[in-house]
Order: sequence, then C-alpha cells, then structure tokens
Amino acid sequence: MEDAERVGSRRRNYSGDFFAHTFPTTILPQNAMPYWFDGNNLIGQSAAVARLDPGTRRAFLSLLGGYASGRGGRFEVYFDGDARDSALPPRGVRVRYSAPVSSDDAILSGVEGARSPGDIIVVTNDRDLAARCRSAGAKTMDWSQFTKKMAGAARVRRKDAGREEKVDLDEWARFFGIDPDRL
Repeated sequence: MEDAERVGSRRRNYSGDFFAHTFPTTILPQNAMPYWFDGNNLIGQSAAVARLDPGTRRAFLSLLGGYASGRGGRFEVYFDGDARDSALPPRGVRVRYSAPVSSDDAILSGVEGARSPGDIIVVTNDRDLAARCRSAGAKTMDWSQFTKKMAGAARVRRKDAGREEKVDLDEWARFFGIDPDRL
C-alpha cells in the first residue's frame, strides 16, 4: 500500500484533487500483488452510462471482492469520472475515480510514479493502455488472463485444503499423558 499512497500524493499534484474521489480504504493485504483494473474498459461502459446504471459497477466490484477475499491480491479499480455511487466497495477492493483526467491517464501516471512498477499488474482489455503500461515497467493482462489466473489459484487452494497431514495418534496420546491403548 506504500507505493499506492506515494503515488496518491504525486497524483494529487498531477491532477488537482484526484483522491478526494477515492472511497474509504478497505483492508488490503500488504504482501499481495497489486492489481490495477481499468474499470470502465472492463465493464464495457462509458462513465456517463455507468453513472446511469451503477448496478454494473457494483456487480463488477462484488466479483472482484470475491476474488480478493478468496484468492488474495490488492485490487484497485480505476473508473473514469467522479464518485457518484455512495456504496462502499467490498473488502479488499479500493475504488478510485479519475476526474478530471481519464482512468487510462491516472493508471499510467501511477505506474510511472511507482517505486516498483514491475510489481504492478494492470488488468485491461485496452491494448494501447496495456502497451503504455508495459513500456513504463508494469506487467499487464487482459480480463480473460486474469480470470484464468484466479481460477488456477482457487484450484491450488482447494487442492491444498483437502490435503490432510498424517498424525501419529500414539505420539500425541503420550504427549498429553493419555494411555495409547485406551484410544
């Protein structure tokens, strides 16, 4: 979160009062890989349409909240425009509105100002933004690649969760002072 906060102060100078339109910070894992999402691009709506239909943004954020809580990651979603929806984002997701600049410019500026841009993964279906972010040092993936990665992480966790470690009951019985023959 340190890079995001540092970028935030830089961005404030860059675009006026950019983070005045940021939702309250939810608790984000500190060690998780930061994913930055090109929100309007991924939901397929312009800022004007999304303002009229906040349900699409909420559904997208809810989906990301599920990924964040179940599979890890620090998720920041950049939307064009300013904050019109007062609903709080799900745990693990931070929402940023980019007015007066585009979300593409806000994302690129953040990548360029980051201490470790190679740690950031920008998720967008916008090929031009992806190319510019890669040139600035970030990793990129499209939505399809992201969902495949999250599905793979879920399979690994389920596989690990089902694995039981063998336990020597006699050893534990002796440890707790129980006669193993009475088990």
